[in-house]
Amino acid sequence: MAMLKNDLMSISAFSKLSRVPRKTLIFYDQIDLFKPAFVADNGYRYYIRSQLDTIGVIYIFKELGMSLEDIRAYLEHRSPLSTLELLRKQEEVVQQQIAKLNLAKEMMLQRAENIEHSLNVDTSRMVVVLQERKPILRSCRVHESRRELNEELWDDFQERLHKENAPAGYPGGAIICKEDLLRRDGDIISYMFSFITTQHHEQEYMPEGYYLVSYTRADYEDTEKIYPQIFDYIDKNHYVIKGDAYEEFLLDEIVMKRPEDYLVRVMVYIEEPAKS
Repeated sequence: MAMLKNDLMSISAFSKLSRVPRKTLIFYDQIDLFKPAFVADNGYRYYIRSQLDTIGVIYIFKELGMSLEDIRAYLEHRSPLSTLELLRKQEEVVQQQIAKLNLAKEMMLQRAENIEHSLNVDTSRMVVVLQERKPILRSCRVHESRRELNEELWDDFQERLHKENAPAGYPGGAIICKEDLLRRDGDIISYMFSFITTQHHEQEYMPEGYYLVSYTRADYEDTEKIYPQIFDYIDKNHYVIKGDAYEEFLLDEIVMKRPEDYLVRVMVYIEEPAKS
């Protein structure tokens, strides 16, 4: 079917309709990726509306990380089977990107909630709260002083977060196990953890129940200074340690310039307090 003059759009009109910059369209023409339907004697490029479908596919594949060379190879040899195979493959890419975006959103929400919570914190007080069960990702098991945590632990935990599609900088914390708490030792780390619903690791949980919550301002390696006060408070109020302690920084280097101003929350899992 012959093209009618009324079917043709100038490169400027096609650029506006497709939302692809004019310079990009010229570049695609020059590399034989996407050529205009007609080029006039004066060199002006013209396109037809049906080409919007093709430029749309190019844009989507490019956004999903395909190289221009791979896109060109697909367009040159496209068929129903090759298109189906490519679409299925790109569907997996899209699902991975959705997972990453969801966790990026979760990271921002967690950090925003931590900051909002920190604005009303009284570091001189300890409180008991009833905490719902929360999903976590744990690192491999260790038993080391927080000042001697090795590189392998950090690498292991970051690799686990990466496998879950969590972005760099996803908030995390440390777990001090019940056995060390009973020995009144708040320095020994058993796990690193993050609040996250896992897809590629066994799902662990911070148990539902009562927690003694305390806060202190400290750098990453100095949070054990709050534990003597925690143990004294537990003894004074006849609380019984039921499980682990969970440390998380509400304010860290993302928020504060001075490490001594970081704010850590420590939650110790205890038996339900006796009613007075």
